[in-house]
Amino acid sequence: MWMKLENALSPMIRNRSILTQTVELEARELIKKIKQLKLDVINQRIEKKAISLIRPEVLDSWIRSFNYGLSVYDYNYAPALDKDALQQRCQEKASLLESAEPFIQQLSTMLTDSQCIILLSDEAGSMLRVLEGSKNLEDQNKRFKLVAGSIWNEATVGTCAHGISLIHGIPMQISGPEHYCEKYDDIFCSSAPIFDGNHNLSGTLSIVSPSFHQQNAHSLGLVVSMVWGIQKDIQMGFNKELLHLTLDSADKGVMTINKSGIITQANTMANSFFQQLLEHELIGMPYQSVLGPLPFIESVLKNSQAVFDTEVYLERWNQRITMLSVRAILDNAGQNLGLVLAFKKNGLFRKSSSKGHNLAAKFSFADILGDAPDLLDNIDVSRRFSRLDANILIQGESGTGKEMFAHAIHQESRPDGPFVAVNCAAIPSTLIESELFGYEAGSFTGAEKQGRRGKIELAHGGTLFLDEIGDMPLELQPVLLRVLDEKRVMRLGSSLYLPVDFRLISATNHDLSQLVESQRFRQDLLYRLQVLQINIPPLRNRGQDIILMARHFAQKIAAKQGIEVPELSDALLMALLNYDWPGNVRQLENTILYAVNVCRGSIVGPQHLPANIQEEVQHLIADTAEPASKNLPIKEIEKIFIQDALLQSNHNISDAALRLNMSRSTLYRKIKEYQLKTK
Repeated sequence: MWMKLENALSPMIRNRSILTQTVELEARELIKKIKQLKLDVINQRIEKKAISLIRPEVLDSWIRSFNYGLSVYDYNYAPALDKDALQQRCQEKASLLESAEPFIQQLSTMLTDSQCIILLSDEAGSMLRVLEGSKNLEDQNKRFKLVAGSIWNEATVGTCAHGISLIHGIPMQISGPEHYCEKYDDIFCSSAPIFDGNHNLSGTLSIVSPSFHQQNAHSLGLVVSMVWGIQKDIQMGFNKELLHLTLDSADKGVMTINKSGIITQANTMANSFFQQLLEHELIGMPYQSVLGPLPFIESVLKNSQAVFDTEVYLERWNQRITMLSVRAILDNAGQNLGLVLAFKKNGLFRKSSSKGHNLAAKFSFADILGDAPDLLDNIDVSRRFSRLDANILIQGESGTGKEMFAHAIHQESRPDGPFVAVNCAAIPSTLIESELFGYEAGSFTGAEKQGRRGKIELAHGGTLFLDEIGDMPLELQPVLLRVLDEKRVMRLGSSLYLPVDFRLISATNHDLSQLVESQRFRQDLLYRLQVLQINIPPLRNRGQDIILMARHFAQKIAAKQGIEVPELSDALLMALLNYDWPGNVRQLENTILYAVNVCRGSIVGPQHLPANIQEEVQHLIADTAEPASKNLPIKEIEKIFIQDALLQSNHNISDAALRLNMSRSTLYRKIKEYQLKTK
């Protein structure tokens, strides 16, 4: 609906105020309607749920703006930081400014003829960078008091794009009269939030078009693409600092925590110990839940002064860790982003270090959710393949669960051996050779003094999982082929072969035969990889599994966050069933995480879905009375809901009939009609 609004308003955002332009009667009436709706909403003359023309985020923003005591009719001039305060704030946000500047300049070049205003704000809405395209814009900015140091947010100026982005953490576009203050009726804004390396909100990037310019939906996409680049640059800086701090901790248990004390990363050594005690993953837990309250960690969080060689007694586990080192992760401006906690080798880790790594599979076939026939067939085939000692190639789109299948196959074939996973797409081409084959001491500049075992060597006696095998550099493919043929490996810088025995499982979302045709993949290697093949179906072809997994993820998220399990409305389930899921299971889990956290009540509806998914299933949100007619036949929808009710009731007919609001005899008839299984 909002796209219709944007398309109608865009032609009106031109040379003068909206109300003085010569516009089509329909468009002028639409503007008047929006302005009247705004007054009706803030004066409580109409309920929000009765309005379909305006997005919920905008309606809520109007109400909040009114509650702040802001005027609809007059300028709500934003307060501003003084010169010293602005300078101090820019120093604090130096990392953001440094990462954003190249993209701001690129954006400015792209918009040279459009005379847009480019804004960079911090997380409070304070303007750190204001770039005007012309003298006219500079004059208009002064009229609005939209200058560096001004604090533009919902509480100071009312509804605006970047104000909503700051609150909801989502990209936002606001057209003319959607602004709270009518003085901005001829302004069009596109904004996207920027997150730092710890996934905390750091600021926003916005494009503002005054009365003489027109934007469209592509403007928001342009802003989002620039923000992606900024965030990638920020993350690279974060990762560079993190890598520098942890390179000399490769043989220790290492955890990183953010400024809030939440564990954000953990290496194999840390996981192998603490997961034995906790029986679940470390990431996302407060460090106090694992290590207990440690004053010196809080001290490093505050003053960034490193602590070394400290013995710690873990009272909860009755264990002692010696020589714990704690160091701060600092950004380019010297701001503390979090900590690296390194547990140096001692008896605590002796068991896992005896093999170099404690590498175990995390999933079994029981962890693979779903009842779709194609999926069950794949599980059955995979179980049978587990009993064979031949190479397996798993094919499927990104996010379908290829790695889960690899873990499960390992669990049923070589459970006592290591499971070593390598993502060929995630390792730079200059490093993948040493990562796979290892190296001897002094093989190259920067090599560890004692050398390092490669992933192939570490997989001896177990399983080597090569994910994204299609991205393996062409020059390394014959070397891997030789390893598979000869069952031996030679480290870089060595002249000796080491015998290896491992099960190879590869995975890809590419068509490897096409890569062979384009000479980017060796055909002889492909023959060796695909002795046994598994093709995992995409989520969109798995019908009721979408509902099953959505409910599972909602329960998982609720348990992790300590909240009541929310109810997923029928309208939401229908929207999920009608979406294509290009990101498959991974995207579905992220979508449910988003929806559960956006929802403020106990029932999650389609309005809580991310904006891009809402656009795809807009017909279901606008009219849930006839949801099936757009995509799925009504019989198929009914079948899916009956299957879901049977699953939810553990195949108790009385309970399932009650859930479906039908008699037991009717349910039995439907089960027979659709040839459904009952226990």
